[in-house]
Amino acid sequence: MVSAAALMGASRADTVLVDAAAAYPEGPLWRDGKLLYVEYAGPGIKVWDGTHAGPYWSGKHCGASGLISYRRNHILVACYDANEIVELDETGKQIRALAKDSAGNPFIGPNDFTADGAGGIYVSASGVYELKAPISGTILYLSPTKSTLLEVANLIHYSNGLTLSKDGKNLLVSEMLAGRILSFPMNADGTLGPRSVWARMQDLAPPTPHEDAYNGPDGLKLGPDGNYYIAHNGSGRVLVVSDDKKLVRIITVPTPYVTNMNFGAGGADTVYITGVFDPWKAPFPGAVYRWTK
Repeated sequence: MVSAAALMGASRADTVLVDAAAAYPEGPLWRDGKLLYVEYAGPGIKVWDGTHAGPYWSGKHCGASGLISYRRNHILVACYDANEIVELDETGKQIRALAKDSAGNPFIGPNDFTADGAGGIYVSASGVYELKAPISGTILYLSPTKSTLLEVANLIHYSNGLTLSKDGKNLLVSEMLAGRILSFPMNADGTLGPRSVWARMQDLAPPTPHEDAYNGPDGLKLGPDGNYYIAHNGSGRVLVVSDDKKLVRIITVPTPYVTNMNFGAGGADTVYITGVFDPWKAPFPGAVYRWTK
């Protein structure tokens, strides 16, 4: 049973604006006391220093959708529109781009990342964002010893957010257009075992009014508090779910299309949330929020 406290969620008094004029923001990343995030409909990456937001990196035709810290204080950027993964050095300079997997095949719509805890990185390549399109979402793995991307899972209906399970044994994947989260056992070499359904969104929280067929899980994070944070795209909320799949809290924000979230210096007591008011019509207005417990 969902508790009344969880349904009430966080009041908007606990949520403040970081950037009120973000163009389809995603991929928040707290780094060196500053917040980095991408603008899918903007030039690339912005940085917020606690007071002001400004440009950090620009990638022509990138369509940035995700960020993650990488070795040697570098950053990986998912360029959704360009169908490539870009590596930036510690100064924000591009040093390489990956546009094919280890078999020489291109991938479609790189979207989000998670680290495997051993130096490797998992990447979701979502495929086509269309319910009637062939299911083409994949998961790629960038090993700590190789510079190539290995396809480790496929036939996912728009693979999106990624995180490790609390015990570190499984990779959880948002299957956005199926409205559920998948679980894959991880092998020592980064490959994945057979999938199972970890949870369906309809079983985690009551539906919101006017949900459509595109409503589903977007960004996905295991929080420092041991709970899972799920960006519920189309419902204007982040679901906070315990390891036993019980709803702990709902954090609501004004943007109906919540894309992702991450944690600040205060751990799970500070959550940065990105969202969009209208993802279907340019200029794709959005906002970045900071929620505090």
